[in-house]
Amino acid sequence: MPSLPKPTRRPWQPAPAKRVYQQHEARDSRYDTAQWQAARKAQIARCPCCVVCTSLGRTTPATVTDHITPVRLGGSFWDANNHQSLCRACHQAKSASERTQTAPRG
Repeated sequence: MPSLPKPTRRPWQPAPAKRVYQQHEARDSRYDTAQWQAARKAQIARCPCCVVCTSLGRTTPATVTDHITPVRLGGSFWDANNHQSLCRACHQAKSASERTQTAPRG
């Protein structure tokens, strides 16, 4: 016997709020420049393996250049000492943990 489709939410429940992540609402335009592409390529050439995976004893090729201290939290965008090589999975995990951090007031 077929069943009727269930409502996605009860009428008395409020509609869920749409989640907007920082990376989608305010992507820095400097990532689209040739200067950033050169800095990214230089970082991957300097350190071709993911630093997080390497610290865990795994060998994974790095595909992303990440800011150690996020730019929105005061890290330097162009300073090579603020860059690290990460694989996609480690970068996504690091970015997810940083979404709840806020910039210091002052």
